[in-house]
Amino acid sequence: MSNPLSRRRVIAIGGGVTLLPLASLVELAGIRPTRASEEAWKLTTLDQREAVLLLCVSRTLFPHDFLDDRQYMKIVAVVDSKASADKDVAATVKTALKGFPDDFAASGEAHREDYLRTLEATPFFRLVYQETLTGLYGDPTVSALLGDEGSSVEHGGYIQRGFDDISWLPPEKTGS
Repeated sequence: MSNPLSRRRVIAIGGGVTLLPLASLVELAGIRPTRASEEAWKLTTLDQREAVLLLCVSRTLFPHDFLDDRQYMKIVAVVDSKASADKDVAATVKTALKGFPDDFAASGEAHREDYLRTLEATPFFRLVYQETLTGLYGDPTVSALLGDEGSSVEHGGYIQRGFDDISWLPPEKTGS
């Protein structure tokens, strides 16, 4: 059964609806967290509007259409955890998100990027950018989807493992 709602449509719905619990937005998107990822959906400091905005910010910063929202929700969970542990982080995140335009999540990508550029020098932006960067590209699941074969140390190093293996590039065209 295919899902009639696209990820962007769910984010648009979520941006304008603040009364729906996050679990309902997740259900609308067709996202079913696995047992291992259920903890990522239990937020202690952020409300559903803030969580949806953070998810949208993370997706805008590092957009990968092939990645499920669960990958980005892990980042929201990390920011929530940091906000729970540090009241200054919580204040920074909540204050920044409160200032977001009401239509941020429903806006086009170019509009979201323009708004985020105005925040580049802020502690909020640096926090979310860093957490998204490390949360996505430090995740072995994402690395595998991007074609990273992982560590080579346990396989004898890159020389023994095919340091020149560039199968992810298209085949070279010959002149013959």
